[in-house]
Amino acid sequence: MHIKTTFILLLSIYVISVIINSLKSNGNVGHFSLPLILMGFLFLSYSALSVFLTIKINKIGSFDWISSNPSIRNIALFFGMMAILYAFFNAIMIKLDWSTYQYQSIAKVKDLMAYTAYIWVPLLMIIPFGLFIYQNGSPIHTGLSFRLPLMLNVFIGCALYMYFNFDFLKYIITRPQSEELYHNKQTLENIHNCKKVTDILYYTRVSNEKVVVDSAMTKIKSFPDWEKQLSDLLGNCHPADYYWPEVYHFLSTYSVENIQTMVEPFGESITCLTVMVTNLVNNEATSPNDLNSLNLDKMLSSIEYQFSDHYMQFDNQLVLLSKALLEVKRNDFREKTGELVKAIELCRKKFIEIEK
Repeated sequence: MHIKTTFILLLSIYVISVIINSLKSNGNVGHFSLPLILMGFLFLSYSALSVFLTIKINKIGSFDWISSNPSIRNIALFFGMMAILYAFFNAIMIKLDWSTYQYQSIAKVKDLMAYTAYIWVPLLMIIPFGLFIYQNGSPIHTGLSFRLPLMLNVFIGCALYMYFNFDFLKYIITRPQSEELYHNKQTLENIHNCKKVTDILYYTRVSNEKVVVDSAMTKIKSFPDWEKQLSDLLGNCHPADYYWPEVYHFLSTYSVENIQTMVEPFGESITCLTVMVTNLVNNEATSPNDLNSLNLDKMLSSIEYQFSDHYMQFDNQLVLLSKALLEVKRNDFREKTGELVKAIELCRKKFIEIEK
């Protein structure tokens, strides 16, 4: 294959991977098996073409500056390419799983660089390779414009490997303070930078440190329309979004003054849950524990805590949710769905008896 053809294919795969990764919703990759498989295929294709292109360029003598000894040069190229591909792989995974990093915020430059690494990290190799290939024989490989981006790319790959595999480097980067103190500091900064209630809900969980919970509650109530934001989150729920059920955690713990305005949206959210249950069990990549992400137990607790006077408006939706759980045919889900159905029926029984 001609070197220019190889480069064009490499560039095309890079562009496609950036587009797919940019359009894809952030979240747990377990819920998005198809995009994950596609990204895996693109990464393997990108890796193969990168290695092939590097071999071609090496045969031209463009890496002679590494060492005059062919054996040393080939070993250096091998480990250098592994570092470059390792950096790209981690850049992709960081973007795919960004929502699981509760202590990071793209409002900070460092985190923004990590979030967008899937875009700029590959360019550290693509740009110098492209300049060399299309310079019509110009000795660009002897200049810093060829060497520096590649060396920086290798450095990033090595640094990432050391960070993920050597605790001492994490200690140096995060400085000599306890992990709890460090995370609390980062979390408080994230809360301060949040622009809407949705971004703060997780921090109000009682399992978090008290200082974090207090800061989150103060920030939420600083929004004049915070109750409306919660109501809109429920009313505009979408079965493909696995974050909005976080509202149930909040409503099961903290009181809301104008609860009447949330009755209808809350009922609509239960309908969303029914669809999400069906979608989850139909996805072969999911497990029973994925049902925990729907916070069904917290939804029932919210009814008891906030909506006890309005229960009958939710009974039909709860019946449909219970039916959806009962109709699950996957054997691995039976135990989990049985527990959830039992909890729903206990809740219904309690309020139906009160109504009588």
